[in-house]
Amino acid sequence: MNSTPIPKIVLPDSKGQRMILVGDYMWPWYQDACADALESMGFDVERFGWPNDFHSFVEGKTGPVYLSLWHRIQYRFHFGPTVWQVNQRLIQVAKQFEPEIVWFYNVQLISSRTVKKLRKLLPNTIFIQYANDNPFSNDAKHGLWRNYLSSIPHFDVHFAYRHSNILNYRLHGVHNVHLLRSYFIPEEDHPELQKVIPDRFKCDIVFAGHYEDDGRVELLEAICEAGYALNLFGGGWNVALKKISTQSPLHGLFPVAPVTGAEYRYAICGAKVALSFLSTLNHDTYTRRNFQIPAMKVSMLSQYTDDLASLFIPDIEATFFRNKAELLQKLKALIADEKRLSAIAEAGFKRVHNDGHDVNARMRSMVDIAFQSTFEK
Repeated sequence: MNSTPIPKIVLPDSKGQRMILVGDYMWPWYQDACADALESMGFDVERFGWPNDFHSFVEGKTGPVYLSLWHRIQYRFHFGPTVWQVNQRLIQVAKQFEPEIVWFYNVQLISSRTVKKLRKLLPNTIFIQYANDNPFSNDAKHGLWRNYLSSIPHFDVHFAYRHSNILNYRLHGVHNVHLLRSYFIPEEDHPELQKVIPDRFKCDIVFAGHYEDDGRVELLEAICEAGYALNLFGGGWNVALKKISTQSPLHGLFPVAPVTGAEYRYAICGAKVALSFLSTLNHDTYTRRNFQIPAMKVSMLSQYTDDLASLFIPDIEATFFRNKAELLQKLKALIADEKRLSAIAEAGFKRVHNDGHDVNARMRSMVDIAFQSTFEK
């Protein structure tokens, strides 16, 4: 028997470590939230993005607006002088900052040629790639993920948002790939006192999420027709307005717009039950809302997947439905039982906190895996 002790790998202390976190920085709950968490761990984070190179935020608009048609074309097809300038700027920042880690988060704009230059420039740096959207989906827009996919071989570590993408990476010849789920942000996603929530947010059931043509309209109509007070928020719902019948009860909910910040918290906490639909375009088996809703101590009613059932005890920590009949049945039982509503909300809250589904725990796990896996190469 070999009694030689196995040497223990000592991971670097994050304090003083430098990281460039690359992404579009369009919405604060993605790259910025991760950067905040990493900085709280001691990392010196350079936030490299292009939020003002192509877009601006205009008063009265819920989302960013392109600076011009030419900027829109460049952003969509990843070519042109502005795209070139962003790529060159990244190289210059990398030269000056000399990071230990470069993390690409949902990056479509940076070319594989630029990544190769960065690798040559920073031979001892760990390069990480991650996307919360699905670069491998057949429904992804043609060419949108071209740079991302062609850059896969040039990264040391890959993190996948969903289990199915782990296989996708391996089919691209990648073996150092790990699951990195989304998260809730404790400073944003927390319970809210009912007395501070405006009346317009108070309802039986809420869905705060984007529109997809996947049957969610029919389910929301059924909820309204059953007599429940429904609130609806999110992006892309103008498309649905063109498709629903003139008799649809959803007409009374328009115009539908996204809510962010405190208003998103009011929207969830003002409801007795919060709905979660899953993106069919991304082939999701869970979504960020599945962590946010319980973190706000609200009873969650979500589409069922085996993945979600492995994260929450069904009917104890969250409630799930597989079809319209089950949705209405579960909703009726929840609304009729205030104690059960409260118990599920409390149990779900404890689950997401105890299991480390917050952004800080996610970042600690991500960094540990990145260092560990590269040291073991």
